[in-house]
Amino acid sequence: MAYTLQPESSVSSSGTAWHWISAFFAVVGIVAAALGAWMAWGPDNGVLELFGWTWNIADISELWASFLLIGGGLLAALSMGIEWARDWEAENSRWLVGFEGLVTVAGIAAVFVGIVLLF
Repeated sequence: MAYTLQPESSVSSSGTAWHWISAFFAVVGIVAAALGAWMAWGPDNGVLELFGWTWNIADISELWASFLLIGGGLLAALSMGIEWARDWEAENSRWLVGFEGLVTVAGIAAVFVGIVLLF
C-alpha cells in the first residue's frame, strides 16, 4: 500500500460574475472620462460628432466636462482597483494585474484633471 501526500484543497466561489461586472463599470467609466476629456479639449467649432449624433458643446455647461472626468475616473479607478487587489492576492497573470493597475492609475489621473478643470 502506498500513501501519497495530497495538497489541501480549498473551496472558492467563482468570481466570473464579479469580473464581468467590474469590467463593465470600468468600460463605462473610461468612456465617460474620454467623453469629458473630448468635451474639455474638443474641436474649436464647438460641435461634437459621435456615430452620426451631433452636439453643440457651446450649449452644454462647462461643468459637464469636469464632472464626466471625475465621475468616469472614479468609476474606472474603483472597479479596476478592487479587481487589481483581488487578482494580485490570487496571483493571477502579471499582464492582467499590470493592465488593471494601469487603468486604475489612468482613472486617478482623470479625477485629478477633472478637479483641476473645476478651478
